[in-house]
Amino acid sequence: MADSLIVEAGSAGCVLANRLSVDANTQVVVLEAGGSDRHVLYRMPGGYVGIIQRGQPGLNGHTMWCPRGKVLGGSSSINAQVFVRGNGGDFDD
Repeated sequence: MADSLIVEAGSAGCVLANRLSVDANTQVVVLEAGGSDRHVLYRMPGGYVGIIQRGQPGLNGHTMWCPRGKVLGGSSSINAQVFVRGNGGDFDD
C-alpha cells in the first residue's frame, strides 16, 4: 500500500512526488494517463505540433488542435522554446 497517490504527472506532480519520495520509507504512486515524453518530437523546438495533431483514440481517429501535455512532465514537455519580446509601449501603459 502506498503512502501517497499523485494523479497527473505534470511539472507540479513530478516535483511533489520527488519531494515526498526523499524519505526511503515512503512509497509514492504517480498516475499519468499519457505515456513518456521521450519521443524525438518532444525534444525539438516546434516538434510538438506533429504530436498533438495526430488522431486521438477518444476522438475516433479525428484530430484537433489541443496543445496539452498528456505525458510525463505535463504541458512543460511540449515547450515550443519560443521567445517573444514584449513591446515597451505596452509596459509603459
